[in-house]
Amino acid sequence: MTQPVCVIVGVGQGLGLALARRFGQGDMRVAALARGEANVRHCETVLRAEGLDVTGIVADAGDPAAMDAAFARIDAELGACSVMVYNAAIIEPARFVTNSSADYIGGDPGTKSAWKAHGVPADFAYLDACFRTNVAGALHAAQLALPGMRARGGGTILLTGGVLAFDPWLEWGVTALGKAALRSLGLSLDRELRGENIHVCTVAIHGTMEEGTPYTQPKVAEAYWKLHQQAPADWEPELHFRG
Repeated sequence: MTQPVCVIVGVGQGLGLALARRFGQGDMRVAALARGEANVRHCETVLRAEGLDVTGIVADAGDPAAMDAAFARIDAELGACSVMVYNAAIIEPARFVTNSSADYIGGDPGTKSAWKAHGVPADFAYLDACFRTNVAGALHAAQLALPGMRARGGGTILLTGGVLAFDPWLEWGVTALGKAALRSLGLSLDRELRGENIHVCTVAIHGTMEEGTPYTQPKVAEAYWKLHQQAPADWEPELHFRG
């Protein structure tokens, strides 16, 4: 059997990069997808310099046609997908009927201080755009990954969730809605696919990923890797990562 392929949807310079690195270190060929060219090339350049087999592909997770083309390329150039990690999301402070705070400005990528507020209340178009990336894109990516997994007799689908799925915060209403829906999607996919030897798990991260905390990106990425390595008897539909 050919070398297994891991598809990371949503790579930046934080968790996505750490995930691509960890699965690449597990002797997997990695396809690193993101809508931003700079993030894709950064991930590809950094990890190739470390000797890892990483192919960067520019594709917007909220654009079905772009994702169709990306997975067609992966199938043709790398092989059938064994692991799909959905890490894409539109994340910013946004409320539903009142203005969101502008406190989160500046800072390092991947930390709460880098987030800027949406500002005005979420309208239909904004909520629709967020849902496309935060939820519908996850289902579409899973559907694209499934043929390869089925052909290989099994696979792993991991979804990046969060504590907001369980307890929405004032400034994060739209993000919380997406994480709750993503959790529900993961639970449903687990019930549908477990019988096909496909492990589906949503990772609920209960903290902000920053250096010097229990929530550093490498620690979180290691938890994803361990989920992929689990025996079927140990599979759970969600993991609460508390550092």
